[in-house]
Amino acid sequence: MPQPEGGLALATQTIIITGSTQGLGLGYAREFLRRGHQVIVTGRDSVRVQSAIARLAAECPGSEARIAGTACDVSQLSSVQALWDFAVSRFGRIDIWLNNAGFARTGAQFADNTVGEIESMVRSNVIGSINAAQVAIAGFKRQGGGTLYLTLGGGGATGRVVPGMTVYSTTKRAVKYLANCLVKERKDERDESILIGTISPGINITEGMIREMRALPSERRAKALKQLSFIGEHVETTTPWIVERILADKKQGHDITWLTTGRMAGRALSMLFGSRRDVLSRYSFEA
Repeated sequence: MPQPEGGLALATQTIIITGSTQGLGLGYAREFLRRGHQVIVTGRDSVRVQSAIARLAAECPGSEARIAGTACDVSQLSSVQALWDFAVSRFGRIDIWLNNAGFARTGAQFADNTVGEIESMVRSNVIGSINAAQVAIAGFKRQGGGTLYLTLGGGGATGRVVPGMTVYSTTKRAVKYLANCLVKERKDERDESILIGTISPGINITEGMIREMRALPSERRAKALKQLSFIGEHVETTTPWIVERILADKKQGHDITWLTTGRMAGRALSMLFGSRRDVLSRYSFEA
């Protein structure tokens, strides 16, 4: 039976994953379910939420009772609060909030971004992260603890300038600042019952990434694909590694980073000695 808010933490944890109908979010959900945990799937479209639940149930036999889902627009505070309330009514408490939802337009010069794309990135990435933090931290205080993860990317963690990601990286730099402030607040309050962490998942080849590559002019696409062949990774490679570290995390302000300097150096060294990475052949990047 699920426990009410304020109950003791269970060995089986409940995880909310925003933006989990495809890509990284779906990959995280799959890995948590495989480890016996309970997952709330979310996305803006209720039909896609139900489709993702059905897919996960088929891929993770015996997990049907541990999956639930509801539509959520993270840019709307009321929608994010409704997500928390839904999860509590279904499973009793939330142990981990993984804020994965976001919007990216990469591979484009600043002037090539439309007004709508800029607004979507700001609303999804910045306002969405603030809304998630507001709801999750308040809920964790009521129930006596929990962990919030915010997602970084595009140079947001370090401030590194990444060509073709001006707006996206700016929004993720804001998320990094938000995370730093939240960590400082928790430390100032000497409250280790609520942990704040960040995830830098690297460059994953997702449905969104494929759409972005297809949208590029052919000459720019060739250059982008060359870079992607070096830094890109499959979702099923990164998500098990990230999920294991989430479940083991007990540290305030922990950043879980996939594409480390060491990993990059290892790839460069392998290529120097003739090893060839093949992460693109399974995908079609034709327009």
